[in-house]
Amino acid sequence: MAQVTTVATEPSAPLLHDPAVTTPRKGAILVVEDRDDVRGGMVQLLALHGYTATGVASAERALDYLEGSASRLALILLDLRLPGRISGADLRARQLADPELAIVPTVVVSACEPDALMRAELRPAAWLEKPFRGGQLLAEVEKFVIPER
Repeated sequence: MAQVTTVATEPSAPLLHDPAVTTPRKGAILVVEDRDDVRGGMVQLLALHGYTATGVASAERALDYLEGSASRLALILLDLRLPGRISGADLRARQLADPELAIVPTVVVSACEPDALMRAELRPAAWLEKPFRGGQLLAEVEKFVIPER
């Protein structure tokens, strides 16, 4: 059974994201997942529950999407193991380095368990371990995003 972990930052650590973002808001969800079946299932489940979701299969595609759509994003669901030159962790590092993107909450959705240092560097809003149930995903998304309908 999957575990959901909400990550608390240490008092000395920089804020994960702007406190205003912790209140659910309207906006799109970007699903970054290389497996077609998992990505498609996540996007479909989110759409069935009134969310606007877009799925991409690589970090490169995610960066392309973020360049034009960052202001419309409410949440990123990020797998760490992605094909190509840029890993999920690299994508997250680039996101955190950009002030406009850093405020978008990111839930890591992954089967891999990084060491404590890497996990701290990722600074996710939450961690959803694969395999997970649809209800677990929806419960996590509800913390950050208001459905469109």
